[in-house]
Amino acid sequence: MGAIGNTRVGRAAVALAALTLLVGGVAKNAVNTGADAVGDAPETADFIQPGFQADFKQVPEFPHMRTGRFAIRPLSDPAFHWSPAYAHAKPARGLPPYVKPGLPFPAFSSLHDELEVYPNADAMSAAHYAPFSIADGALRITVEKLPDAMRPLVPDEYPAEYVSGAMNTYPFSQTYGYFEITARIPHGRALWPAFWLLPTDLDWPPEIDVMEVLGQDTTKLYTTIHSKKLNPGDGKYLGFATRGVDLSAAFHRYAVDWGPEKIRFYLDRKLVFTEPTPPDMHQPFYMLVNLGVGAPHSWPGAPDGATHFPAYFDISHISAWQRRAYAAAVGVYPPATP
Repeated sequence: MGAIGNTRVGRAAVALAALTLLVGGVAKNAVNTGADAVGDAPETADFIQPGFQADFKQVPEFPHMRTGRFAIRPLSDPAFHWSPAYAHAKPARGLPPYVKPGLPFPAFSSLHDELEVYPNADAMSAAHYAPFSIADGALRITVEKLPDAMRPLVPDEYPAEYVSGAMNTYPFSQTYGYFEITARIPHGRALWPAFWLLPTDLDWPPEIDVMEVLGQDTTKLYTTIHSKKLNPGDGKYLGFATRGVDLSAAFHRYAVDWGPEKIRFYLDRKLVFTEPTPPDMHQPFYMLVNLGVGAPHSWPGAPDGATHFPAYFDISHISAWQRRAYAAAVGVYPPATP
């Protein structure tokens, strides 16, 4: 995505085709680690069970709280909760400089070159509007025109065209592991669904983009790593585009296996892209999921007359497993017994 300023999988076989590497002028293959091949299935025997599981039988109970820096906690923490919007947010228009703790704090977040805003729980309550619902047994994120009741709350510097949903697990996080979302994406120019990971120190980069799809070409999956520590000449990001079936027609699995040595990306549990793990990715990361709308000069461009609103991003499951070998590397669990 860029800097911040249950298992219902389609039955159609996914044909994997490596496309253009996203770093101009650098010739690389889809697989850049040893002993891996496009189409490989992930090893799951050493997953530490049960792992993190969210099946979204109901809309998450989002806390009413301000954003800020919090003590880092594991995904397995009994107090785990999803948070709406991003870890960075701005208070609603007209809010006084200081609001006593415990009082409503409507706030919004948005990313550069996008046309939507993401409300926090207090903003949703104030406007009596939420972009989250349950539809056909999945969590639905809806993006549509900003409702009139929410318009007076949006900060002046933020776009006021569309409202959408974003949610994250910060400060609940994990160092390394296998992270997977099962989702059905929307179709339409400028629609921009994503599942990604960011570091809990709130610095950027690094970033791991497990799944990004542009609504005008839903047959192409983008998987990307952002880092300050890539090889000379690689710039600050490396990614791959993989073409397959129309990803908007059914639910599909999108995953990353991030370890101390390799980062492997999967579509429907078939390997599509690998890279060695950069040195700045040995720290806790948290998960994010959102549905964006591109602005005129953004990567996906702006909506056109054929882009239908409201549009929907349906999520049936999000999982995160730790591997025993990875856990041993961070000193959490003993290594697996031979």
